[in-house]
Amino acid sequence: MRTTAKQLAQVLYELTDNKSNADIQKSAADFACYVYRNRKLKLTGKIIDQFSAIYNKEKGIVEAEVVSRKKLGDIETKKIKHFLKEKYEAKEVILKNIVDPGIKGGIIIRVGDEIVDGSIRGQLDRLKKALVA
Repeated sequence: MRTTAKQLAQVLYELTDNKSNADIQKSAADFACYVYRNRKLKLTGKIIDQFSAIYNKEKGIVEAEVVSRKKLGDIETKKIKHFLKEKYEAKEVILKNIVDPGIKGGIIIRVGDEIVDGSIRGQLDRLKKALVA
């Protein structure tokens, strides 16, 4: 049976969850040796991505990218974090603001595979579809 990156990430999470720093370091070192011995090094990028997703889900953390024309201010950042905490019932929200001068206005929020398009272009496209239908 083939071991997937997700399965390995789940094992790593279980080995390190609620452990002391010393235990985490030993478990991580042992895990790295296991990955090396079993020729799974090519999966390390996927294992890290899967581990991050598992960790965030278990700890109630939502990571989001917010694309905007200008850098978000503190007030906008707080409002977006509050919106995402409510929507995803998260304990913590980590925002990454990406500035894209190509956006005419508004914002685009990406959380995992989900996109909330509040850009001017997105709103105009939705209005156009509603008028044509």
